[in-house]
Amino acid sequence: MVNIRIGNKTIGDDSQCFTIAEAGANHDGDLEKAIKLIDSAIEAKSDSIKFQTYTANKLVTKTAPKYWDDGKKDETQFDVFNKLDHLTQDDWKQIFEYSTDKNFLCFSTPFDEESVDLLYKFGVPAFKIASADITHLPLIKYISQKNLPIFISTGMANDLEIKEAIDTIENEGNHRIIIMHCITSYPTNPEDANLEMIRTLKKNYPEYVIGYSDHTLGTLIPTLSSIYGAKCIEKHFTYDSSLTISPDHRLSLDTFGFKTMVEQLKIAYTSTGSAIRNSFNSESESIKYARRSIVLTKKLSKGNVITRDIIDIKRPGTGISPKFLDKIIGKTLVNDVDDDIPLKWSDLGINEK
Repeated sequence: MVNIRIGNKTIGDDSQCFTIAEAGANHDGDLEKAIKLIDSAIEAKSDSIKFQTYTANKLVTKTAPKYWDDGKKDETQFDVFNKLDHLTQDDWKQIFEYSTDKNFLCFSTPFDEESVDLLYKFGVPAFKIASADITHLPLIKYISQKNLPIFISTGMANDLEIKEAIDTIENEGNHRIIIMHCITSYPTNPEDANLEMIRTLKKNYPEYVIGYSDHTLGTLIPTLSSIYGAKCIEKHFTYDSSLTISPDHRLSLDTFGFKTMVEQLKIAYTSTGSAIRNSFNSESESIKYARRSIVLTKKLSKGNVITRDIIDIKRPGTGISPKFLDKIIGKTLVNDVDDDIPLKWSDLGINEK
């Protein structure tokens, strides 16, 4: 079994699906909103919350076009990110202290080495590498050297790029890796979710936990992903989807929606069961009363021989099974047997089969 421990949580094959409330920059650069997001994620029953830590002028050029459509024209990536990077070091310190006081896992995606050091200083339990940075091997190497568990999203990446990123992490001696299938499209259409890739990643990297970073709308696709083998679900999260500063609010589940997803994932986990057909207590009454038994169509006394013309097959299944029909023809009764009553092996002087 593949298992990774993060804080007081275990992510792996024999655990329920680990959930990440991806708050990203839905704090809108406001500490109070960030604290409210933590409280809302706790209320939503998420296992953790994750932010994004960056500085706009270190992330993008001032003319970099947006790769998402939020209806706002004549706006660059820099314009968007520059509105959202206002949290100070002291703000981040308070965010992580608050989550620690709440005994709630809180970590972040760093987009530059300075952010890596900042997060590490404040004791994050893990790092996340964004899909967009899967080819930023120097940053991946730097993060790996902190020797914390790493979630890495694979959106836009081909097989070679995924392997190069994983090799980079492993070469630093870090093997606590959660590989997240992802489609970098906002929002992702259900027909583009490509959940089968989860099984491919599981086959290619059997030594690591496989998860899913979801950008579809609603809860159906992430819930289905757990059936494909995702053991960790990251889903964009906000306490108010009507907020507008961050473009992710409109794509995010609110507290009620996220809580619904968590409940659905629990149902999916318990309903998956085993590859082996087990006997279930829930079927015990059905086995007895929905199946059929051999019955006689008329009352016979001890010593009579059973013939095919006096046999019928009816519910309940508390007597001799119909599969033994040929074996009982010609047998002699050792008891008196009423009609329309399930025939027992003891009526033939034979021990129960």
